[in-house]
Amino acid sequence: MAEVRDIPKDTILFYEGEIPDNMYVVKKGAFDIIKKIDGKDVKVSEAKEGQLIGEMALFDLKPRSATIKANQDSAVVVLPYVNLLDQLEKLPAWVKIVMRTLSDNLRKTTEQLTKK
Repeated sequence: MAEVRDIPKDTILFYEGEIPDNMYVVKKGAFDIIKKIDGKDVKVSEAKEGQLIGEMALFDLKPRSATIKANQDSAVVVLPYVNLLDQLEKLPAWVKIVMRTLSDNLRKTTEQLTKK
């Protein structure tokens, strides 16, 4: 079951490298998407109202690819993977393959773009 969670400004929702457990929908506010590059935190993108956070790991169950930090007082809808995985299993095999491939390609592209 989904729940709404308030996230105060400057709060970390999750860290790069953590094991995933939830996907989030930004209900209010915005979040910085941060990658560690040469030992420094670099903002590479921003997630705003209506956008998903943590969706990549749903498809490949790999560790978080970025740190997510609220850049203002925000709120998210928490969607536990355990519930989503049950629904995902009902999809045709080819759809799951496409989603995992897209997720893998995005991870690889992000890694290449953030390398120095």
